[in-house]
Amino acid sequence: MSLILHQLISVLFVAIVPLPILAFIKSRNGQPLNSAPIWKGLVMLANIALFVTLITGFILYPVIMSFRVWLSVVLVLAIGAFLGIFSKRLKLYRLETNEEMKGKHLDKIAKIGFVYIAVLLGTFIFMTYWYSF
Repeated sequence: MSLILHQLISVLFVAIVPLPILAFIKSRNGQPLNSAPIWKGLVMLANIALFVTLITGFILYPVIMSFRVWLSVVLVLAIGAFLGIFSKRLKLYRLETNEEMKGKHLDKIAKIGFVYIAVLLGTFIFMTYWYSF
């Protein structure tokens, strides 16, 4: 049961992947990101999913002193940091009235988002080949 919950919840992290791509396109075209409140909600759900994934991960593999567990915790913390940055930038974007500053917030979301995608891919690869490490 924990494995199914762990895998289903981890899909929420993939739901955030279009955000940096969309932010990149919108910032290059000078268009506003009208869906910012929706993305803010998705980021919040992904933060909750991160906590659930961490707990179910410890239930699935309770060996705390393993290198694999510590690497997983570091990757989860990295994903959490990116989600926090997304949340902050989306909040600042929504509160900003200056169009130039809104574009800078979108640029930062895009730049940080591409690193998020790389970390997320690395995490999924690591978790797929968990027993190879």
